[in-house]
Amino acid sequence: MVNLPVISSLFDWIMLSSLMGTILICLILSVKFVFKHKLGANWHYYIWFLLLLRLIIPFTPQSPVSIYNLLNQNSQNMHSDNIYDYLGEAKHPAIGITDATGISARDADYRIQNNQGVAGSLNEYRKSVDMKDSDRRNIFIIIWLAGVFALATYTLIINLKLLYKIKSEPIINNSSIIAELEECKSSMNISKRFAIVTTRQVSSPALFGLINPILLLPDSMVKSLGAGDFNYIALHELAHWKRKDVLINWITVILQILHWFNPVIWYGFYRMRHDCELSCDALVLSRLAPEKHKEYGHTIIRLLEMTIKTQWIPGTTGILTRKPHIMRRVSMIANYKKESHNLTLAALVIFIVMGVLGCTNAQDSKNPDARANIDESTYNQLLGDLKNNQIAAGTADVEGPGIIVNLSDQAADNTTKGIPEHGLLVHDTDILLTVNELIKAGAEAISINDERLIASSEIECSGDKIRINGTPCNNPYVIKAIGNSEKMLETLESKGGYIEFFRKLGFGANIEKSDNLFIAKYSGELNFKYARVKN
Repeated sequence: MVNLPVISSLFDWIMLSSLMGTILICLILSVKFVFKHKLGANWHYYIWFLLLLRLIIPFTPQSPVSIYNLLNQNSQNMHSDNIYDYLGEAKHPAIGITDATGISARDADYRIQNNQGVAGSLNEYRKSVDMKDSDRRNIFIIIWLAGVFALATYTLIINLKLLYKIKSEPIINNSSIIAELEECKSSMNISKRFAIVTTRQVSSPALFGLINPILLLPDSMVKSLGAGDFNYIALHELAHWKRKDVLINWITVILQILHWFNPVIWYGFYRMRHDCELSCDALVLSRLAPEKHKEYGHTIIRLLEMTIKTQWIPGTTGILTRKPHIMRRVSMIANYKKESHNLTLAALVIFIVMGVLGCTNAQDSKNPDARANIDESTYNQLLGDLKNNQIAAGTADVEGPGIIVNLSDQAADNTTKGIPEHGLLVHDTDILLTVNELIKAGAEAISINDERLIASSEIECSGDKIRINGTPCNNPYVIKAIGNSEKMLETLESKGGYIEFFRKLGFGANIEKSDNLFIAKYSGELNFKYARVKN
């Protein structure tokens, strides 16, 4: 069982961010298609940084215009439907009497346990669903962790292997090549020291290392480089370093490992790497004289001709991409122009709009202040059902108009023939008949000597006392009932009714109305061993 809360929370976040990242990638690709030839290479690369923010930052501001509000709305509708499918006919509870042996609720909702009303029922339902799904969830988490471990191990091994082999490779100390590199660093305003290594471990020039950068050159390619080719290669790799592309590359590698199961995320980062090369080309071209743009393009083509197969190593940045993307790069180089201020402003506006749409969270419908964004009638109906079921089950304090009935034993000095000297006592059947009359008149909540009547309440004689809910109660017996006071009073005081007969025997039977009567909730425990909800 996978019970570690950190791993479980991380898994939930990865699943959610992967879904949102997928939606954002679709949005980015759509906008890139629309503005394919209208916005510059830098914009086409930097727009992918929105995806990095979306996948890295777990908490972002909520927005009413977030694209994820559509996803949130669908989940709300599904959730509401499931709740009410489960509640079924329990939406309109009422209490009633079954027979003279005890009090029970009409349409008794035995799903309500532990004094929690509908909330308790829903919690029990959710627990049962969680129990059924826990094994499946744990399997998914284990599979995800296995994938992360496998890819992380593979990435670590190939980088350590590359580092180990590079250390034994020859470092170029040719003075002319070093001078060219220093000239390129000067044009890029870079002072960092770079080592140049020839190796068989790469198929095309690449930059390796986060702290101590190494420019890797294939040993089979060094002797074939033409005049000026190294200069353009160095400028391209220095452009990667200047823009922190090695660090960005490692971030994308880590995110790909965490989202290994999502091919859309992988495709998004694949496109991002190719757009990164275009952006680097644009930066190099901005530092070159216009007459040298063509030479830079020819260098890329010659490198491609000398390379049998391009190979990307996680953690490195190179200069070559696949042939279809090379043609796109050559086309951009041939038609390169610096962006105008108006175009730059338009690109910034589009970037901000997409950031608001894709990097903000949906508004939280669980927040009471955001109830306007959910179905208000559904919320009110569920809240009303909760209160009604609590009243029906006797698990909530209630107040309202009603009547108070005082039943007391017969006076001891009664001289009626056949009556004992101490007088007759109020019996359990007297109380049961009175309670039945009250419920027939529409009583919604009843208590006897402050003992709330519920579906499982018992009323039975025990010596000279009467037990209510197992609690011995003494004379007089005060029956409180909330409901239509006029109707309940009329029913009890009806001519020929039981109260009239009760009084003729000499018992005390006083009735008074109250505009605001309070009845406390049931104070015992509700434990159901046999009754269960039928699926």
